Amino acid sequence: MRDLRVISVVLAFTLAAGCGSKKSPEGEGSGSGSGSGLVAVGSGSGQILAIDPAEAAKQYDTACVANNFEACRNLGVLYAQGTGVPKDEARGAALFAQACNGSNLAACNQLGVAMAQGAGVPRDGKRAAELYDKACGGGYTPSCGNLGLLLRDGDGVPADPAKAMTLLDRACKAGMALACNHAGDLDWMLAQKAADEAAKKPHVKDMLEHFTKGCNARDAASCRKIGIAYLEGYGLPKTASTAVVWLERALRLASDPIAMRYLGFMKLAGAGTAQDASAGLALLERACAAQDEVACRAKATAVGGGSGSASAPADAGVTDAK
Repeated sequence: MRDLRVISVVLAFTLAAGCGSKKSPEGEGSGSGSGSGLVAVGSGSGQILAIDPAEAAKQYDTACVANNFEACRNLGVLYAQGTGVPKDEARGAALFAQACNGSNLAACNQLGVAMAQGAGVPRDGKRAAELYDKACGGGYTPSCGNLGLLLRDGDGVPADPAKAMTLLDRACKAGMALACNHAGDLDWMLAQKAADEAAKKPHVKDMLEHFTKGCNARDAASCRKIGIAYLEGYGLPKTASTAVVWLERALRLASDPIAMRYLGFMKLAGAGTAQDASAGLALLERACAAQDEVACRAKATAVGGGSGSASAPADAGVTDAK
């Protein structure tokens, strides 16, 4: 088989959090084509080839045996996801460890993600923090955001909001959308602990900046959080019409069930947008289908007595500010 120079491209290894989840680490790995079922590797001349995942696994394995640690990492991603090989998170974690020991910082980050989540290895927040710190110190920015998240939540390490903010802000400025999202959450947490309104304002300003950066980097949750902040007056003037703009932007980026739920409520109530019971119920239906339990309950409440008429439920959480 030809000697390979394995080309690293993005694979969806990031462990996305569900609604209400505290965290979702940043991860990076070898990648498959978008919906193509093919995996990208490189020939000796550097030409990128798209091949069958099972064949890619074989080639990565051959290169890994020859101490190509990027190939070991890529093979670990395939095992962690079950792409081209039977899913085996333990083997994936072992390959990440092998590559990390070979100074592959992205693999150190992925081993940290596995340990933070207990994926293929016992959950160990302290060890995850050590791995993130190693990769962050070596210049691998996603690990800076992941370490910041552990420090924010006191997960495996003592909570340190100031250090957490420094790391999350660094990752956000480097274009890590999830880090912007988490930094905005921390800004709001600090704002709530502020002694007075004067002390609160800088944190609210930073929150809006972080969420805006996350939204501009195509993180739907960041867009949605700006919308909710305007809707509920979380440090911002209550402005339902502005909230609609941000919530709709979130839905253009992703099928965010919380954004669907809020927009559904607002269309039912005519808050910040034209009242449209049919469209409101349709949004609640979509949110419910996406496993948003609040939307499921509200959908049943919104339709009064089976008559087909609809109104916003009492707990809709919308403001009549325009």
